[in-house]
Amino acid sequence: MLALLTKNDFDKKIFTDFLSIAKNGIVKPNHTEGHTDGWGVAGFLANYPTIFEKSKNNVLFEKHLYENAINKIEISKSKFTIVHFRKASEGSVNLQNTHPFVHGEWIFAHNGTLLEKEKLSIVNNFCNGTTDSENLFNFIVENIGLNINFVPTLVDVLKYLKSNIKHTSLTFFLMNQDYFVTYREYSTKFAEPGDLPYWNKDYYTMFISKTSNIITFCSQPLKSIKNWHLLKNSHIIVVNKDLEIEFEEQI
Repeated sequence: MLALLTKNDFDKKIFTDFLSIAKNGIVKPNHTEGHTDGWGVAGFLANYPTIFEKSKNNVLFEKHLYENAINKIEISKSKFTIVHFRKASEGSVNLQNTHPFVHGEWIFAHNGTLLEKEKLSIVNNFCNGTTDSENLFNFIVENIGLNINFVPTLVDVLKYLKSNIKHTSLTFFLMNQDYFVTYREYSTKFAEPGDLPYWNKDYYTMFISKTSNIITFCSQPLKSIKNWHLLKNSHIIVVNKDLEIEFEEQI
């Protein structure tokens, strides 16, 4: 997962560098290489959440579409951009299960597996696919509602999820036109069948690099950017549209 938050500087090298992760990105021990089970690029066009491109296919076979999507992002002048290369763990490989997901004002992407997604209490189901990730998105958005001051509620929701829903990781990006949220969280107790819980720490990572004009979040450091810092477990950061960090805490 990659997120670029920018005031006016747009560097395509970041997206080109990130493309290599589709082939060479970190995977868990004994898993096949590659994050090639679909990809998507999302941001904002005239303040509306927009999927600039999404595909169920291997992004390495669709580089021209990926480059077109990045060009669209540059033209749109979107302050927040998310790119996600999927390695499927739950839900079949199809367009409906491909990240990022959009609902209302929100855009969402997730890395991890909810091992008990059926325990999520959802009243208004807006999911189009069958992934645990979209169910997680549904649960979060439904609980924070339309409250502008959503952060305290979101923190409570995350604390509930950590304590009550078995999972490998809750690591995600969540954004609307005014706020960008990143959260890194991995379980030390639970894993997917065949995996070991201690693998989660090295796989479900999130790094930040910050300058006055650009904030970059990525699941692993990119060579084109310096000064990366690894977020601790259960670390949440909320950034506003002026690229000011409004909230940061280990919850």
